Amino acid sequence: MADAARKLPEARSPLAGHTGPAGGPHHAGLVLREATGLSLINLRGEAGKSFAGHVETVLGAALPTKPNTATQGDGVSLIWLGPDEWLAVSEDGDSGALCARLEEAMTRVHHAVVDLSDNYAVIEVSGHAARWVLAKGWPQDLHPTVFKTGACSQGMLAHAQIVLERTDEDAYRLFVRPSFAAYLWDWLVDAGADAGVRIAPS
Repeated sequence: MADAARKLPEARSPLAGHTGPAGGPHHAGLVLREATGLSLINLRGEAGKSFAGHVETVLGAALPTKPNTATQGDGVSLIWLGPDEWLAVSEDGDSGALCARLEEAMTRVHHAVVDLSDNYAVIEVSGHAARWVLAKGWPQDLHPTVFKTGACSQGMLAHAQIVLERTDEDAYRLFVRPSFAAYLWDWLVDAGADAGVRIAPS
């Protein structure tokens, strides 16, 4: 009984039980998937060789210094948020260990490392109608000549504050606060109804 009382509650996604069963028309123009098990880490520091070098050594991806761009490594994405701020997205779900490695590597460098894994829900949007659906609520130009693969931006999508990353030709990732996750999911389903919506398993 004592061991059971000390057991920590199991972490649950803000979209758990909300996305509905996987499935939908094979020809759907919009495919939605909740990305779970990601480590999301906020990095702050001066984008000099020392800070950038330590980040690349630990994460295996070069630090993007051009505004509104992202870089990719093996299972890692680094998203530019500001001149001295980035969001590291890793498929390694052990965010605590990853933060510890970053802290250890940068003991002599001015920096801040904050685990934000519980601070965002991540929705992957793909399909030939993905850009068309996002454009219904996104105020910025998403044309491929402007918002290329590897581009990222921050803004309001249908009244929800998000970070938007274009990961492939017809694929995007949306980082949204947990309290807006279910609302944004429902908006995407409704906005994509004309093109057909398929839910992919998490």
